[in-house]
Amino acid sequence: MYHKALLSFLLLVSFCFSSVLQAQTAFTSEPHKVVQDATNKVLTVLESGVDPVRESKKFTQELSNILEPAVAFNYIAKAVMGQYAKQVSPDQVKQFSEAFKEGLVSTYGKGMANFRDFEIVVLPPEQALGKARSVAVVQEVRGAASATQISYSMRQNKQGQWKMVNMVLNGINLGQTFRGQFAAAVAKNKGDVVKAIAEWGR
Repeated sequence: MYHKALLSFLLLVSFCFSSVLQAQTAFTSEPHKVVQDATNKVLTVLESGVDPVRESKKFTQELSNILEPAVAFNYIAKAVMGQYAKQVSPDQVKQFSEAFKEGLVSTYGKGMANFRDFEIVVLPPEQALGKARSVAVVQEVRGAASATQISYSMRQNKQGQWKMVNMVLNGINLGQTFRGQFAAAVAKNKGDVVKAIAEWGR
């Protein structure tokens, strides 16, 4: 629906691939460490023998536990809703946030088995972070014939935690793309935001 499965997978795909070669780098930049650590932890799950297809529920739960500290799911979901978030109750915003997160992680789990022999490299920061509270972390996913560059928008919240709030993949801003999809869902339902929320992920 609205290419959601494809975009959901792309949003998370760069955190890890099945049977990847991981370049280990020690970062002093905290947002870079967040991306690197999330990648390493997912690789550990893969190496544990949990099957992304046959044990999809277990695999998805383990991924969710890993990605929760690294991805600002609630922030992203509310941004995807945009102006429509003001037209519904906080409980309905929460409902969409949960459906959004579940869709992202579940789709990723289903797509995991399709990728082999990639190398993931988190590029070092070009300059010192200083007191900045937002920064782009660039990661390269290198295959035999090509390399894909991903730019994560990382932001520090009020608790001092660095989390991913958006991603640009080969020039495609996925946050904007999701916003367009949600707006299209509302239009399809003749302005009924609650119905658009209920149908998201089906």
